[in-house]
Amino acid sequence: MASDKSRGPGKREPVKDKICRFKRLPRYGRVLIIVCSAIIAAVAITAAVFFIYINSINNTINSINTAEVENILAPIQSPEEPVTILIMGRDSRDTESERGRADTIMLLYLDPENAAGSLLSIPRDTFVDIPGYGQDKINAAYAYGGEELMIRTIQNFIGAKINHYVTLDFQGFVDLIDAMGGVDITIDRPLVDPKSGANLSPGEHHLTGEQALAYTRSRATELGDIGRIQRQQNLFKELMAQKLNVQYLSNIPHYFNILIDSTRTDLEVLTILRYSKAALSLTTESFGTSIIPTHSDWIEDHTISVQIPDQEEARAMWERILAGEAASRYNAEYSEIDVISDSMTEDEVYIYRIKVKNTGTLTWNRNGGNPIYLGYHWIDFNTKEMVVFDGRRSIISNDGVDVGQEAEFDLKIMAPAEPGDYVLQLDLVHEGVTWFSYQGVPPLEKFVSIGVSYSVQYDEGGNTPNYLDPGQECEVEVRVKNTGMSFWERAGKKRTALGTHWINRDTGEIVEWDGNRGLLDGNTEHDQEAIVKITIKAPDEPGRYILQYDMVHEGVTWFSEQGVIPLEVNIDVGRTLDMSIVKITSVQIFNGNGMAGAAGEAKDALCRLGFKIHSLANAKRFDFEESVIIYNPGQEEAVDQLKLIFENAKGYDYNSDWAHYSSKADLVLILGKDYKEYID
Repeated sequence: MASDKSRGPGKREPVKDKICRFKRLPRYGRVLIIVCSAIIAAVAITAAVFFIYINSINNTINSINTAEVENILAPIQSPEEPVTILIMGRDSRDTESERGRADTIMLLYLDPENAAGSLLSIPRDTFVDIPGYGQDKINAAYAYGGEELMIRTIQNFIGAKINHYVTLDFQGFVDLIDAMGGVDITIDRPLVDPKSGANLSPGEHHLTGEQALAYTRSRATELGDIGRIQRQQNLFKELMAQKLNVQYLSNIPHYFNILIDSTRTDLEVLTILRYSKAALSLTTESFGTSIIPTHSDWIEDHTISVQIPDQEEARAMWERILAGEAASRYNAEYSEIDVISDSMTEDEVYIYRIKVKNTGTLTWNRNGGNPIYLGYHWIDFNTKEMVVFDGRRSIISNDGVDVGQEAEFDLKIMAPAEPGDYVLQLDLVHEGVTWFSYQGVPPLEKFVSIGVSYSVQYDEGGNTPNYLDPGQECEVEVRVKNTGMSFWERAGKKRTALGTHWINRDTGEIVEWDGNRGLLDGNTEHDQEAIVKITIKAPDEPGRYILQYDMVHEGVTWFSEQGVIPLEVNIDVGRTLDMSIVKITSVQIFNGNGMAGAAGEAKDALCRLGFKIHSLANAKRFDFEESVIIYNPGQEEAVDQLKLIFENAKGYDYNSDWAHYSSKADLVLILGKDYKEYID
């Protein structure tokens, strides 16, 4: 007792006494204290690591932030209030300036409380006043002054208060689409553009990242930049429907991790995740897309093409978005009651019934001084020349079509006088005021062959396998429709048949031109369909190939030689590297055999194949006879790619046995004494 009194007030209990008291506790009590202490320590360490990781990401993506940018952004008081985010797609390969130019400019408006959103696109060639630089194309603002000047320019142009910005390099876009597994897009007409790399036939396509970039960057259609924006918005909607929904919410951190090196933004990671969650709750009905109204013109003695904006209407559109209304007064959704023919005869008149839904804010009247009509344009597909602008007008079926209602038109179309490939555009017109397409409303487009002998639509229905062994044969059923004016004979020396070509997907080299033939199931006239059963034979060498289905008029011509795009299917022959996985896979290499230069040799070999090398190091020991691959869950596809090279390497899930080889890389490769036989 004396010892207790001697401590006095404020004295600490001796450690020895604390230990004794702990030992006197029941065993379950001591176990409980130890377990709780361990959990608290683990949580604390995890939280610290998490926040260090988050902070490192924030430092990366916010590295270009300046006080000037922060000062012109409108602050957000609450995460529930509406937010406006400027989204830019930057081509860092553009050599005109160090920054590159902003090829894609969009304002994303999110209203989390009302679960609504809108995307307003601004054409890159919009002619505006850039503070300090005078009038120029709006994308030049980024080249002149980066995010800061672009934000100021847009705020001055349409009066929008911008809260945040996100700038994404195109390579980041490619990597993101690949990480998502691609995206499905339906194409209504051929899209061929050597500049963007697009080469797509009409029909359904599963696009890789590179193909999606080519699809959204192409300006080779008759609408130029407006057409490109329409494809960008279409892709955005398809991504929302297919990939960016609540089902994929858990994948957002993985997607974002891919974009870290390609993204510049003032947003922090946790804020991005919060807005992403709000965006994923949107449906196509609660999310609108629009384009500011512009018309084409020329400046500097007719040498530079620009888009002249209707600034007053652009500002009004933004105000309507903020008010939760439809952005554009002019908006419509077209649908065919009668299917428009793929081919027509010169100077013939065709009648089709078309249904159009009023999705704008104006009531459509057929009477008065400025009625609403349905008209059409004919455009030469190859030259992009407008052949017929003011096609015949069709009168609306009922007067006073309110917002949300549908109208029907009996549309009379006269085909062009000259044979060739054309694009038919159905376009509403507010007579004496504007065409709807001038207000950013996509017209209904149809690719039509006029008096063309050779034309075909292919449909293989997904029957073609995407993998074959070298030399393997398989039978595929393909449906073909004769959309040209020539008669297809099934037999005889001048028969029409289905042929194939094989092309190396990586080099573009034609491996085999005259592949097997498939015969029609009968003679086929214009606008008729035929079924073809064709046996395809894979090349003997393993590799990544494109199989092209191409109709051939034997002894006369291949259809592709007459400008008809063949149907292409990607096929891997034998075990081959999937570059969409390889190029985003990082590998840390450990020398586990003690041979000088082994890690460097393996690095060079894997770099040549497209892998990203994280770093090189020595293993804990040098007695590995066989090479080893260590990976975390979720990296199985990447392991499969690496094992195509190190085919006998043993793969192990990362666990405590491999603690020495902890790495931020996707895969860890420990080189055994067998490494030479693989990389040679």
